[in-house]
Amino acid sequence: MNKIIDMQEKIEDKKQKEQLDKYRGRVETIQKIVQCSACQFRCAMCGLQMSGAAPPDKMPAGLALCEGCKSEFEEYMALSRGKKNPDVFWHNREWLEIWSAWLSYRKAINAFTASREFKLLLEELGSGA
Repeated sequence: MNKIIDMQEKIEDKKQKEQLDKYRGRVETIQKIVQCSACQFRCAMCGLQMSGAAPPDKMPAGLALCEGCKSEFEEYMALSRGKKNPDVFWHNREWLEIWSAWLSYRKAINAFTASREFKLLLEELGSGA
């Protein structure tokens, strides 16, 4: 009985391999977005290349921020929790929205990388498809 082949599974595997071949450039783009956005040698917010032997301090979700962005993020967190008033004039409603949108973007990337489909994509790429 264990020689019975699940044809539906074979069809799905073939369809996935065909999609990988057809959309190879788009797959590479997804890889770059995920990998580059989590690079520990660049600031996760502004993209500044960070030098030094020791990796920078990591913020929540394991993200690396340069000193400037780290200060701005800490200020954002304090302001968004209502724990203080802005220290500088540009910390306005729009500035808060920048950080809020960035956090939403980071959450979306994390959710995508945790998805079943992304894990399947990694498996397919790892198997040399």
